[in-house]
Parts: sequence; C-alpha cells; structure tokens
Amino acid sequence: MSIKLKQKVNKMQNTIEFFKPSIQENTKKYIDDVLNFSDNGKVDKLENAVKKFIGCENALAVTSGTAALHLAMCALDFKRGDKVICSINVFPSVPQAVRHFDAEPIFVDIEGKDYNIDLVNLEAALKKNKSKKLKAIVLNHMAGNIVDLEAVYALADEYKVKIIEDASNALGAQYKGNYIGNTGADITIFSFAPHLCNSTVNGGILICKDESVHKRAELLGFHGMKNRHCDTFGSVNYIYDVVDIGWKYDLSQLEAAYCLAEFEALASTLTRRKEIRKIYATELAGVDHVTIPTIDEDAVISQYIVEIDKNRDHFVGQLKKEGINISVHYMPLHLTEYYKQKYSMKVFDYSVALGCFQRVMSLPMYASLTNDEVKRVCDAIKKVANEHV
Repeated sequence: MSIKLKQKVNKMQNTIEFFKPSIQENTKKYIDDVLNFSDNGKVDKLENAVKKFIGCENALAVTSGTAALHLAMCALDFKRGDKVICSINVFPSVPQAVRHFDAEPIFVDIEGKDYNIDLVNLEAALKKNKSKKLKAIVLNHMAGNIVDLEAVYALADEYKVKIIEDASNALGAQYKGNYIGNTGADITIFSFAPHLCNSTVNGGILICKDESVHKRAELLGFHGMKNRHCDTFGSVNYIYDVVDIGWKYDLSQLEAAYCLAEFEALASTLTRRKEIRKIYATELAGVDHVTIPTIDEDAVISQYIVEIDKNRDHFVGQLKKEGINISVHYMPLHLTEYYKQKYSMKVFDYSVALGCFQRVMSLPMYASLTNDEVKRVCDAIKKVANEHV
C-alpha cells in the first residue's frame, strides 16, 4: 500500500462521521427470520409495537417518511390549487409532496430559539390565506424540540384546517403526558431514516387519528386495491378489485425487521442521546464563538445544534480538517433554486431562517458514538474556536 493511500485510509478511520446507523442486538435475528421464512409478520409486529407504545389506534408502515407524507396528503384528498402551510426551514420532502398534487406550499418564517415555525407568523398566514383552498398545516419539530401544539391545534380548529405532523425527528417525544402521534394531530408521520441520503434501510409510519382516513391511506398505499389477501410469501390472491388510483407504499418484511429492532431499542437510544447531550453541554460551555442550545431535560435530541457567531463555513471547514463531519439543519427553502424561482422569493424574505442558517451547525449525535469520540468532537471545536477570527 502506498504512503498516500495509507494516509487516506488512516484519515477515514479517524474521521468521526456526522451519523452512523446502529445494528441492534436483535437486528440480525429478525432479518434472518425473514430470510429463513420463519417469521414473515414483521410488518404487523412493527405496526402493533408502535400502536402499543404511542397509545394510538392506527399505524400504517410504509416505505419511508417521505412516502408517509405523500400518502397522508392522498388520504386527505389534496387537489390542484390547494394551499398548505409549512415552515421555510424544513427538508424538501414537505413542499415537494405538496407540489406533486399541483398544490401550493405557503412558507412561514421560524423563531430563533428552537428553529420551529413562528406561531405569530403562522396565524398571520392563516388569516391571509383563509379560503376553501386552505387545507392543512404541516408541522415539523426541529431537532426534537416540540412545537406548542395546543396553540397550533387551536388555530387549526379556528381556521378549519388539518394538521399533519412530520415527526421524523420526534419519535419517542412527549407533549403534556402523551407521546407525539397521540396528541391530537389529524395525521402524524415518523421516519426510521431521518438523517441519511443512502440509508441502510428506509421505513416510515403513518398514524391517522380518524379511522376512515386510516382506511383510505391503507387503500391508496397499495394501488387502490380492495379485497386483496396475501399469503405468507406476499403473493396477492387473484380475485381483487381496484377502486381508486393508488401507489405502492407498503413496507417490505425485510425492512420492517430492521425497523422493528430499531424501534425496540428506542428507549436506550434516547437515553444515550441525553448522555451525549450532557457531555456536549459541559465541554462546550463558555467556548468562544460557540453558543450551545438550551434543551429541555426530557427532549429526544435528534440533532445537537450549536451556533457559530461568525464565519460558520470556515469553522466547519477547519473541523473537517480535524476529522469531524458535521451537518446543517436545514437549508431554508427560499435559498434553493426551484422554490426561489417558482415563488419569486428574495433572500431576506425569511430573515430569521436566513440568520439562523448562517450560524448553525449540527454536531454528531447517535447512540453508537462513544464518550471518547464525543470528547474528540469537543476538543476539535475548542481548538478551532481558539484560532477562529
């Protein structure tokens, strides 16, 4: 092996990735169950586990969080010209799902503390767009920080719109004693791969408050097919009916096996995230140029977001030289080419989101991160901060 190649390999081995998927104690066993055809009921088991944990009546496993989002809008019968309000600070999957109905996303700026949708601006957007075409609000809980749901539900009731909660970053979070997914939203969605572009596995969960909406989602999630029955190996009986235009969003048994193992490890995952959060908070307190977040004790902490007071991109570049990979949540949508051009949005139209985007960076946060690795991240940040100008 050449010297350059050795150096490259060593650098890769010493790099702390922004995110790594976990392999749980039961992951391989559950996958083997499927591959050996000894248990092809993993999808049902996953759905039942979610229902039992959250305390909800309905749960539908689908291929991804994005699939769950699109299927939610199908189940609520979105149509061309409908209007859907969402934060400007979301992953593109939210407005993209809206646009696939030829419906229109209405973007709202964020508040600067938790980076969630600003409720004053939300109410203003509801007033401005009040009409029969105004259909829904899509909420996201940035980094697991829960929006004031009581206030949002009151607004939704006043303006007669549906609530879809994109809770991809809030699995296991609670609001006033109830788990997210059982707090009053019309539909809540979760993702089992919220951090990854090319994930080990994809999977999502759709939770509908109304039984009729759940049944419609179930129908549309498999080709609009009625009276279908599947055998142990997934073969559909040859007598069935197609009663609507659907799509194929049902989760495979193999992916369900992985997701089930992940879900069963949720409690330990959340505990580990809290431990990591405490190390970050202790080690980074008072570091020059770095502002750490104020986080509720019971928060699920899907991302640990800090702010750099100036020249964030240079700070990130120096961290990468130290072998630390970070990310940013999220690129405000009015800075992206499609939405900027489609809706003639200007850079300063969403000033809070813009300012936050220029300062924030998300640190590594995952259960398999060791204490030594967390300390390495902190030491690198301190080193860069000491040299930062």
